[in-house]
Amino acid sequence: MSQGSSSDEELDFKVVSSTNYQRVQEKVEKISYADGVADGRERVFQTSFDQGYADGLKVGLELAKFSSFFDTLAATGTKDDEKLLKEKDAYKELRLAKATEKQHFKYLDHQNEPLNVVSGKQDTYIDDLLGQCAASLPITANLFVSRDSSVNLF
Repeated sequence: MSQGSSSDEELDFKVVSSTNYQRVQEKVEKISYADGVADGRERVFQTSFDQGYADGLKVGLELAKFSSFFDTLAATGTKDDEKLLKEKDAYKELRLAKATEKQHFKYLDHQNEPLNVVSGKQDTYIDDLLGQCAASLPITANLFVSRDSSVNLF
């Protein structure tokens, strides 16, 4: 009888061990899955943040150049350069929104598209806007052009 109860105990032990192993395995899978999801999100969020930051910085810097230049021109009361005064009036006619306005950020219009597509649309938008500024404000736009062709901030 002792031999029969011994094999029953071994069988019980194997069943309990197997059940415990399966529970531990399931917990490890869940934790590993959650860690993987968190790591993936972190990488995507960081990449998205980095790209959005670069796009926003480009928009802000480029548009702020024009507004700051014409604000400074108005503050100094320059009346000597008629061409710049005409460009100041042309700048006012462009009615550009402040650099922080939502209309300058295309990610709001394309939230369901991949980051690289939205960033491309953002680049196209700012390039078109800067082209419009260059066409309307050639003297001022020329002041902002880097003479060193190897410099590329963006």
